[in-house]
Amino acid sequence: MATPLDPSDLVPPFKELLMANSMLIDAAVQLMIEKGFFTQDEFFTKLEQIQAEYQSKQSRV
Repeated sequence: MATPLDPSDLVPPFKELLMANSMLIDAAVQLMIEKGFFTQDEFFTKLEQIQAEYQSKQSRV
């Protein structure tokens, strides 16, 4: 027989996980820009390219 889950053992809400992931990515990108791996313009150009690719794939599904 299944044992009921304790609410305190459950993973954080999706919103908290999404926010933590967003902060992690933001910090990594800002550090790479500061270190000169790429410029902010290069980052946003690539981001727009990736967004367009994702949107293209979504429209085919």
